[in-house]
Amino acid sequence: MNERERQRKAMQDGLDAQKTQKDRNVMGQFSTPYPLALDMMQYMRTLIGSNTASFIEPAIGTGVFYSAYREVFKESHSRVLGFEVDPHYFNPTKDFWQDTPLELRCADFLAQQPDGQFDMLVANPPYVRHHHIDNDTKVRLQNAIQRTSGIRISGLAGLYCYFMMLSAGWLREGGLSCWLVPSEFMDVNYGEAVKRYLLQNVQLVRIHRFKAEDLQFADALVSSCIVVFRKSKPTASEPIEFSIGGSINNPESIKHIDPKNLKPTDKWTNLFIDELTTDEPQATLGDFFNVKRGIATGDNDFFILDQETIDRYEIPQAFLRPILPSPRYIKGDRIDSTDGLPDVEHKQFLFSCSLPESVVKERYPKVWQYICLGLERGVQKGYICSRRTPWYSCEDREPAAFVVPYMGRSETSNRMFRFILNTSRAITTNVYLLLYPKPQYARCLKDEDVLTEIWHELNTIPTETLSRNGRFYGGGLRKMEPNELMRTPANGIASLMSSRSTYRQLALFG
Repeated sequence: MNERERQRKAMQDGLDAQKTQKDRNVMGQFSTPYPLALDMMQYMRTLIGSNTASFIEPAIGTGVFYSAYREVFKESHSRVLGFEVDPHYFNPTKDFWQDTPLELRCADFLAQQPDGQFDMLVANPPYVRHHHIDNDTKVRLQNAIQRTSGIRISGLAGLYCYFMMLSAGWLREGGLSCWLVPSEFMDVNYGEAVKRYLLQNVQLVRIHRFKAEDLQFADALVSSCIVVFRKSKPTASEPIEFSIGGSINNPESIKHIDPKNLKPTDKWTNLFIDELTTDEPQATLGDFFNVKRGIATGDNDFFILDQETIDRYEIPQAFLRPILPSPRYIKGDRIDSTDGLPDVEHKQFLFSCSLPESVVKERYPKVWQYICLGLERGVQKGYICSRRTPWYSCEDREPAAFVVPYMGRSETSNRMFRFILNTSRAITTNVYLLLYPKPQYARCLKDEDVLTEIWHELNTIPTETLSRNGRFYGGGLRKMEPNELMRTPANGIASLMSSRSTYRQLALFG
């Protein structure tokens, strides 16, 4: 690291420290580590094959990629343009680089008219979640993508997706674009539009995925990948590189995929798994179970009660349902029960009342006192509560025999996505996934031996198999949504069902 870069890094750290973590999250301001920026720029140098290349950076911050550019393209005297929307970073950055050829503009890159003149673009775009993008901006950007690419993108897409799909207009024909972005787009539904763009509108060159436990940003819990594409029409004859681990210049493994074998609707993270089989599973969990998230209360602090609160406000049993505590408080894979209540250390209950306010006031004055506490806190104004009548009534849900924590980490003592046998009447919040047997199999689970056998079979599903259908995040975090769990191969369950005549009979006549 040269002295100029050390000074820039010190400036970056000082500017970051003047902002709260929340403010930086809202604007997606997470600076790229210089070694990673240098690695990306060196890779671009190998693709371009020259020390001369014009360069544009759409979210320059304090100029970490420009610093790497100066180090790698030492003989370049080409045009360099950077955009920065936040004056907090723009003004010091302009002063810092004023003696260099860098042209800086304090403007929103996505609102500018592209000129199609640059050889390459290298960027770490703002990681802004969709709920931090105002609706007018979303509509404007969605329309721009529809107009330029013919693709309709979901309003759930993060801001980085718009950057990637609207950037090519700044590049000359054949120009290269290199992005450091969250790897989630390869798995989530809104990412289908991005994958469609990469396959149909540009020439996708390479995707390098960092391992989930290898965070690229110390202050952002997100797993990352590098996406490289060329501004040109896609050709079926050019294989696409998929690499994983290490660095983009020295990956742990790399494979070449025929673009004809890539679909926008597929989960692309599966392409990085060497042992992945191409055989279609004969059965999935969705053949036997409907999977749902636990209930969303709208405010767990208000709706989840301990016994002390229940006693203080004299809340009757009619307004209470036993509810499982957080997965971290459940050490084993089985929840036994006493009189229907789960045998857990942290006993909790869900408060839910469907009576009108006037009736509660008259018949249950102490309960009304508790409801008033929620009114004072504004619980009734929340998104979920404001759509319920009355707002203090929760969804009515049946307990499930099998529950699965919907997220987990590889380094925790508990196995990720473990299937917990719940023999109690307890329901769960939305930190769990719940497996409800399909009608033709519902009666099977009334047999305790059958229930236990299926439970053991569920827990033989390898963690890696479950992870393939889920989503990867930084720090080893994995998440699983209901539809993703239902797609999990379950040939063992199918074999179990077919090998027991009792199962077949119960399925037919249950």
